Amino acid sequence: MKIFKIGLALALGIWSQNYAQNYLNYSVANAHSHNDYMQDVPFWNAYYAHFGSIEADVFLVKDQLWVAHTEKELSPDRTLESLYLKNISRQLKLNNGHIYSEGSQKLQLLIDIKRDEKASLAALINTLKKYPEITGNPEIKIVITGERPKPEDFKNYPAYLYFDGDLNQNYTAEQLKRVGMFSESFTDLVKWSGKGIPRDEETEKIRKEVEKAHVQQKPMRFYGAPDFTNAWVNLIDAGVDYINTDHIPDLKRFMNSIPKNFYKNTVAYETYQPTYKTDGLHQKVKNVILLIPDGTSLPQYYAAFTANKGKLNVFNMKATGLSKTNSYNAYVTDSAPGSTAFATGVKTKNTFVGVDASGKALAQIPDIIAEKGRVSGLISTGDVTDATPADFYAHSDNRNSSETILKDFVASKTKILIGGPSGGLTKETEQKFKDAHIDLYRDLKSAGKINNRTLIVDPIASRRITDGRGNWLGDAFDLTLNELKSNEKGFFMMVEASQTDGGGHSNNIGQLVTELLDFDSVVGKAMKFADENKETLVVVLGDHETGGLTLLDGSLTEGWVFGNFSTNDHTALPSSVFAYGPNSGDFTGFFENKEIFNKILTAYGIQK
Repeated sequence: MKIFKIGLALALGIWSQNYAQNYLNYSVANAHSHNDYMQDVPFWNAYYAHFGSIEADVFLVKDQLWVAHTEKELSPDRTLESLYLKNISRQLKLNNGHIYSEGSQKLQLLIDIKRDEKASLAALINTLKKYPEITGNPEIKIVITGERPKPEDFKNYPAYLYFDGDLNQNYTAEQLKRVGMFSESFTDLVKWSGKGIPRDEETEKIRKEVEKAHVQQKPMRFYGAPDFTNAWVNLIDAGVDYINTDHIPDLKRFMNSIPKNFYKNTVAYETYQPTYKTDGLHQKVKNVILLIPDGTSLPQYYAAFTANKGKLNVFNMKATGLSKTNSYNAYVTDSAPGSTAFATGVKTKNTFVGVDASGKALAQIPDIIAEKGRVSGLISTGDVTDATPADFYAHSDNRNSSETILKDFVASKTKILIGGPSGGLTKETEQKFKDAHIDLYRDLKSAGKINNRTLIVDPIASRRITDGRGNWLGDAFDLTLNELKSNEKGFFMMVEASQTDGGGHSNNIGQLVTELLDFDSVVGKAMKFADENKETLVVVLGDHETGGLTLLDGSLTEGWVFGNFSTNDHTALPSSVFAYGPNSGDFTGFFENKEIFNKILTAYGIQK
């Protein structure tokens, strides 16, 4: 079983100060339905959640084991046999001898005897004679707790019965074979409420008890432990094998989300060390590089910072602020009005691209600065017609109108557009580009040196980092920068990391972090250029937050992070803003997202 991976490590003397590296060893198989009979639907709630352990308290009444928490709740229609044994038997038959249809997971039935230990066990054994499919099944483990025989008497009971162990008891080798697990009262051990983290001495007590069980190659459970998310995190952190709960759906959701909520970085990178020589100076700039990690705010940045062992280029920027993200018609924006505000200085409706709330086309930064002789380039790791890049060159009241949006590139003053494939790239659209003398390339490498207005549609752009995108974003940045910087009057560049947003939507912290780290490497490139050029402002901010991410655990030294998402969609959280270079101080404080537009034009010395 997975739970014994921890035990084996301890038995071999491999001790880690931080058990959290073992998150991925946990699943619903480690979940224990405490006092399961008190659920609205006993057995079935925990069973269909695929819990690994279920507990029932029993009283002996008229030679039968009735299930209840106290004697006053006893009822003849609630017996161990009717609520548990018959149902287990039924599932074994349905699943061809397996307790769960997958055929690999086991089930522990913890039976808490409340009184009359000998008589109760005799009644249990007598009842179980009717269920050889249970007693002879290696996937079912029956463990007796509560009132139980002395260790020297374990041998007098059938081999299919195991007993809950006492960590203060010294067992012989033979007796230990009959110990199914170790349980201990949490409240008798420590006074921690489950909030925050335990005091150091309490953490030590918890881990010592867990170690005692693991050295004996047995799983550990605490009863009476706090029962909510933060407590579960800390219990897993301490290596506790069975997590007690009265909240089956909540623990199920928590356990099942661990693989997507945990990420450990394997390759950390060194960040660029800025000179800060022009940072914060009040002077006009020739160039602005706007970097947009879609769907991010402070939780996402800090997750990436943690995974990179406490280093992030964007955190080397001293000027920080918060951008208010609501759209014209919604408390929670989508990307279309989010970056329309950056591109035009106007709040518009959700799904609207480059137009105001009435659908009227708005002047965008690339067109505005073109009047001053500056050029622009747009890069995205998503579809070239996705909302964020489209907001800087197109005008539509529907972000999904890909063909209409892409045709708008013809009239835009934007020189370079680079991103992933789009359904809007039809034969008609291609002909329009040809007629407008716009060069079209099907991949980044074939573009070479850019001379004319250029559209690059590269399938690699839409891949995730984990699916082999490699250094595509950095290469696209270098290609675009090399072209734009040759313009004497300056440039504007927008770089979008589209798939950070995808990590939020899919509630996948690994995707989110890997995409954001890739993006952050480009932030370092931009900062380096700003230091060399001395007339460049770099601004970094998300258009909104996606996923409602919270960070529950992590290690800045080991580079792993464990989080939790509250939604698979956007939220109303303000976006973190970072700036570097001349006029970076204008981006501090709390302000409307549309002010990004005004602040950029002010940095250029353009009055709008």
